Amino acid sequence: MNGLPDDWQVFLNEVIVPIKPEPEVDNDQRLDDDWNEETDGSLESAKMEQAKLKAYYDSFPNIDDATNSTGLDVREATEFTESILRQLPSGDVAERSTMCHVLANLFANQNIPILFFDSAHGKNLHDASRNLAEIDLEDRPFVLKLKSSEGLKGSMRSETEHGKIKLARILNNAIDQNQSHPLMEDIRKRLSKAHKIDKNDIDFKIFYVGLFNVVYTLKDSTNISVESLIKLRKKLKHQFEQFIDAKIHPLLYRPSFDISFFNERGNRTFPSKSETHKVGPPGHTKRYFQPALWTRYGLNVIGKYEDGDTWLHPFLDPGNWYRAFHGTGNARSEDFGHADQSFDEQFASVDAVANIYKKGFKTARIAVYGAGVYCSPNPKGLYSVVPYYYLSLFTSDELEEVVWEKF
Repeated sequence: MNGLPDDWQVFLNEVIVPIKPEPEVDNDQRLDDDWNEETDGSLESAKMEQAKLKAYYDSFPNIDDATNSTGLDVREATEFTESILRQLPSGDVAERSTMCHVLANLFANQNIPILFFDSAHGKNLHDASRNLAEIDLEDRPFVLKLKSSEGLKGSMRSETEHGKIKLARILNNAIDQNQSHPLMEDIRKRLSKAHKIDKNDIDFKIFYVGLFNVVYTLKDSTNISVESLIKLRKKLKHQFEQFIDAKIHPLLYRPSFDISFFNERGNRTFPSKSETHKVGPPGHTKRYFQPALWTRYGLNVIGKYEDGDTWLHPFLDPGNWYRAFHGTGNARSEDFGHADQSFDEQFASVDAVANIYKKGFKTARIAVYGAGVYCSPNPKGLYSVVPYYYLSLFTSDELEEVVWEKF
């Protein structure tokens, strides 16, 4: 440096100004702060959303009940199921036993045994019929119920209802954005120990309130053994101090179905003379022919969906979906993807209905009016050729994907 002898050593010192640490954020206080409608949205809507989640997931059976094989109701249901399925189906879709065979066939493809019971005679098992629409769901979830998140790393304790909703939102946003959160990672680590699997094989689906509830799935839930399910509750209780209960999806293991879910109000034997009606929204109705001398069995679906019952009831309401019949009597083994397997035409209709429910309609082999799925609002003209039918309901959008028989 200028003015200094060449042999002098020069030292440079860096002066660091101490930074005043920011005050720690009180997570508990932040969660329990007043709800801000402008930034947080409607509190009432948030409560309703959480109530829907709670009603759905809390309806799952707990693990102990689902895996119980010694209870009286389970033993009687096992005998009852065997008595139904040991008799080959007649192929008559009007018989209740046919529906039982259809359900058994659906789950046999997934190597899942099922049970039938009759609540009308005092039997009390979990009825999985309301979850049948989820039969194609590959990730059938577990539900872990805790008193609170207290004792877990990253826990954010709250004493208020809206504070608990905020916590659920924070965690659900992390799931949606594929982000990590200390609380979620601690839960994931504990779950992996309880299930004895890699923690990366655990996926969080949603968190909801009503205490502290965690919905999660496993990477390969189809290979879960009965023994591991039976021991799971004890292992979860060991991992989580605040443990209350553990539930599983109704279709994950040995689902049971109440045969009384057939609704007698919907049962009807149609008169010998067919009646014709117009079904659908005003200006876009379609003809529907009620089948003569057919017997119909109704299912308990009234009041099941939040947007009302007008899709089905009352009959001829402008909100009714279109009705049509799809023939299954000409089904072949290749229709089910098993061209090389033996096939009994007597039971074609049973297998076909199960296949439609699981995989949807197949494109017609003989397409007179072009490629598509053929159905008809009038079964009479085709009855001698295609003796069995699957009654279908279509929305106006779905109607474009099917081809109606011309009369």
